[in-house]
Amino acid sequence: MSDFTSGFWPIYISVLTLASIVGTWVFLKSQTTRKFAPGEKAELMEHTWDGDLQDFNNPLPRWWLGLFYGTMIFALGYLALWPGLGNYAGMLKWTSIGEYEAEVKAAEAKFQPVYAGFMKQDIATVAADPNARAIGKHLFLTYCSQCHGSDATGAKGFPNLTDGDWLYGGDPDTIVATITNGRNGVMPPWGQVLGAEKVRQVANYVLSLSGRKHDATLAAAGKTVFAENCAACHMPDGTGMKALGAPNLTDKVWLYGGSEATIIETISKGRNGVMPALTQTLGTTSNKDAKLHLLAAYVYGLGGGVANTAEPAPAAPAAEAAAPASPQAAKMYFDTGKAEMSAEATAALQPIIDFAKANPDARIAISGYHDATGSAAANAELAKNRAKAVRDALTAAGIAEDRIELRKPEVTTGEGGPAEARRVEASII
Repeated sequence: MSDFTSGFWPIYISVLTLASIVGTWVFLKSQTTRKFAPGEKAELMEHTWDGDLQDFNNPLPRWWLGLFYGTMIFALGYLALWPGLGNYAGMLKWTSIGEYEAEVKAAEAKFQPVYAGFMKQDIATVAADPNARAIGKHLFLTYCSQCHGSDATGAKGFPNLTDGDWLYGGDPDTIVATITNGRNGVMPPWGQVLGAEKVRQVANYVLSLSGRKHDATLAAAGKTVFAENCAACHMPDGTGMKALGAPNLTDKVWLYGGSEATIIETISKGRNGVMPALTQTLGTTSNKDAKLHLLAAYVYGLGGGVANTAEPAPAAPAAEAAAPASPQAAKMYFDTGKAEMSAEATAALQPIIDFAKANPDARIAISGYHDATGSAAANAELAKNRAKAVRDALTAAGIAEDRIELRKPEVTTGEGGPAEARRVEASII
């Protein structure tokens, strides 16, 4: 490093640059001092080409010399005004850092009013705003896509942010904390502690937890080993612990892969997944907090966001996103890949139930929808099962089944974001 921090090099560069300009000037001057005397002709050089082309010792054209001298004058002027001579900053004191800071300041002044408006809204509300999502997407592509992919579906070792499966939690506050402070998920190596045979037993037990193909004998032996060594983090039932970032082993979602060989590798060698903190990456500008807010809102709105218990979540509703236009219509929202009615969805259906009970002749139409991810055939079946779940809730509340009509929409892919798309609509007809 001393070669690049020595004070010799700025002097060397400066001397070499100026000597080159002066040397070029002297050389040109030495070749253009003599002019033709009146009547004198240019000397014919001894060599010719092809018998026709001859070389005369003519002075250089004055216009050409003028251009050459002009470039050297320009070079001297440039070096006087701007940096180019070692450590000399130039009369204008221009620096690339100063240029960058000026551009950042101008951008802040331009976007500050926009950011200020979004900062007054909670993350769930911002996630539902198309303009905010457009800004958030640009931030995501700049800071996050290198690991999570431009579509946020992740890769081996990098979580999918669209599927609703969260190691640490998908509520707005947790997402903000993850982006701000980063995460360091450590799975210690157990290979030397357990030995190869017990590692294989635990791997087969883990496979059994999510219904994957496994060796039943090995899994039975692995259950005890799991309880003694793994349950402290992954819980006795294998559902994991978000506080520690310990994955749920029962949901068929695998960060590094769910084959027996990969699970054995994970148990034997451990894992160390690092999510870097973005506080420094986002900069130290006054808009850093706004960028963080918009980025968190974009991630939240990708489809897997979970509402805080203390606040509504319009973009990722688990219950009624907004009051229906009339008591004759309602929307019920479902979790990713699920067709079970939640307590919030049941509450959202209650106005329909009350209206139907108050109007014995009223009939109810039910339509199920799904998001755009995954298999089209499986999604269509899932949308139908969601509609059936709402029908069953109505019949359980005392509404006769002959008053309920299941209607398959022409397009079962719901409109809006993924969370909005995973819904059932019920209306009085």
